[in-house]
Amino acid sequence: MNQTVTLKPDRRYYLWAPCALVGRELKPEKDILLEISGGWIESCRSVRKDDLPVEICRHPYFYTLDEDLTLLPALIDAHVHLALDGIDFNRAREQWGDKDAWQARLDGDIEKTLCSGIAAVRDGGDVRSLNLRVKKQIQNGSYKKLKVIATSQALRVKGGYGSFLGVDFDNIDSIAGLVEMVAVSGADQLKVVVSGVVSFYQYGMVKGSIMPAKELRVIVEEAHRHGLKVMAHASSAGAVERAARAGVDSIEHGYFVRPETLQLMADKQVAWIPTIIPVAAQTRLPFRELGTPEEIEIITRTYEEQIGKLKLALELGVPLGVGTDAGAAGVRHGTALLEEMLLYARGELSSGEILQAATGTNSRIIGLEKDFGALLPGLKASFIAVKGNPLEDLNAIKALHTHFISE
Repeated sequence: MNQTVTLKPDRRYYLWAPCALVGRELKPEKDILLEISGGWIESCRSVRKDDLPVEICRHPYFYTLDEDLTLLPALIDAHVHLALDGIDFNRAREQWGDKDAWQARLDGDIEKTLCSGIAAVRDGGDVRSLNLRVKKQIQNGSYKKLKVIATSQALRVKGGYGSFLGVDFDNIDSIAGLVEMVAVSGADQLKVVVSGVVSFYQYGMVKGSIMPAKELRVIVEEAHRHGLKVMAHASSAGAVERAARAGVDSIEHGYFVRPETLQLMADKQVAWIPTIIPVAAQTRLPFRELGTPEEIEIITRTYEEQIGKLKLALELGVPLGVGTDAGAAGVRHGTALLEEMLLYARGELSSGEILQAATGTNSRIIGLEKDFGALLPGLKASFIAVKGNPLEDLNAIKALHTHFISE
């Protein structure tokens, strides 16, 4: 069973769980009773089921979970592209000009996202600012309450990678105006394209040039002056180091990052969203058939090298989040998040570390730590119930029973 329970702001709710992952540390606790008022967690305490007060048991909005279920914070995907479908890049772009077709596809992908236990996403931008349109549609009540952190249009060097992601600039003097344009649009963060993407044909190669350091620093300074965090698309050792030194808030992708740059990121508390699944997906059908055995070996080596850096990043103190690049080829909205988390598990991370990355750490990276990321009083009533214990087996996330969403 996979159901959604919408928690109305004008009602009081009570929810009892036999097991819940409580607090920022996702500590497993037995017999947890949540009191919810106005869509927010009012209290969270341990009460044996047999000791529940009669007035709570008889309350019209009292929910009790079965003994085989675990309650935990709803998940967050820290990097998606709602403008793309994860299947066919060209077809998705063609739909941008067909409002009805694009809307129908988007409706389905938002439903899949919610059905995967995801409460919030951060969009990495598109040239038409469709992600910003989605955010405003949700604010206007067009959808169930998926929270979207929008970046509107990404900034990139003229002629560089990412024409579908956003706008380019000719010279350093035009940067302030472009950043202001993003800020006044209603965007929550700013995306900057520092490099190209990894090559699937030559190991260690990243296509395109790196954004000049001076221009990058100006973008970051202007964004921060407007109160916008900066998420930086950066791959290659040099691009990641340049972005980190420029003071960006998060590194997206970050392929071929050096250990000393991870230390720099830890020192500056620059977050890392490794996005492994977009590369790993190219080794699966139907994409696998498009490459030679040598190319598949290069792709495999590339994403396995990325997995091998995860444990070191955590040990050094890098804020490690989870983002999928959903919408990219082979990366489906919703279901890709668990796929990404399972890839993290191959990097010797515990299930608890991975779940913290996908909840509490992600909430800080996308700027929603005051609302999401933990079962704690004062946070939104946003959580999921799954069959089994995800601390023991992350695949329990697949067995989503109920997604509780605050309206």
